[in-house]
Amino acid sequence: MSLVQLAARSAVPSPQTAVLRTVARPSLAQGAAGTSLRRSARQVVDALAVTSGLETWYVGRLDGAAVLPLAVSDEATGVLVGRRTPWSDTVCRRVVNGLGPAVAPDITLVPNYVRAPAATALRMTAYAGTALRDDDGRLLGTLAGWSSRPDVVVVPGLQALLEAFAGLLTQALAAEVAADDAQREADRLSVRRDAADKVTALSSRVGWGALLQQEDRRTAERGLPVALLVVDVGRVRSSTRLQKATEVVVRALPEATVSRLTARQFGAIVTDAEPDEVEATVREVTATLRAAGFEATGAWATSGEAHDLSQVWTLAEQRLYRARRDGVGA
Repeated sequence: MSLVQLAARSAVPSPQTAVLRTVARPSLAQGAAGTSLRRSARQVVDALAVTSGLETWYVGRLDGAAVLPLAVSDEATGVLVGRRTPWSDTVCRRVVNGLGPAVAPDITLVPNYVRAPAATALRMTAYAGTALRDDDGRLLGTLAGWSSRPDVVVVPGLQALLEAFAGLLTQALAAEVAADDAQREADRLSVRRDAADKVTALSSRVGWGALLQQEDRRTAERGLPVALLVVDVGRVRSSTRLQKATEVVVRALPEATVSRLTARQFGAIVTDAEPDEVEATVREVTATLRAAGFEATGAWATSGEAHDLSQVWTLAEQRLYRARRDGVGA
């Protein structure tokens, strides 16, 4: 369904419908990813900024414990495309958790919203938003708008319009998430086929370098965080023990892409995770390895700490060396 058709169906009065008719027909229904999603998201936020009574709108993709803005109607507010915001700070999180209404023309009447750090930072007086969920109910992101003006008048039928826009945006966002997952898996399988370690069947150090280059491209395109884990399992005296170590690491990191880097070291690429989650993961992996009889040490670094993932890897290995030297496990 195009935005034009959506406007015709919406409960928005005719002046707003007329404005929405100026929005170009996007390819949301075609499940296009990447730039198409962002173009369509921008059309939606721009249209709502003109028609809704709230002057600022954004579409954000949920990214672990943060939300990543994909389109913002007015970046002068300080909400910028590509700059992640803590999810816990947002009014959107409170809406998703059922702590208030989807449309709040006066947020002073909704204490849960007033207490949100984002409401204070953006000087919100009014808010409207809805969740972007896939067919399985998984939360992918949000479509939200707000005003910092007094005496805001929100147009009738806004909630119905938001839900209709959300349905279309969710199709495209779900397609992008699925495309990212599928491409990452294809890259992993390709590298394992072409540069696999013969003992563990994981990608080798050469394959690891190729995986980092591929992930660098995705990071540049999407702005999503990546963490690199390096785990030293200690001296391994037989191929049987090496296979056991491999089994333990892979089982402990089911969502990560794992490679064998050296005779005793594994690397893992973890996407869409916050630092505290990564830290907990490293501790869990090393603890599991120790329980299996390995003298394990782990370290990590994230994409926000260096220019590219090769530098992140270097940083993680430096931390691993210091942890081994100091006898620190993770």
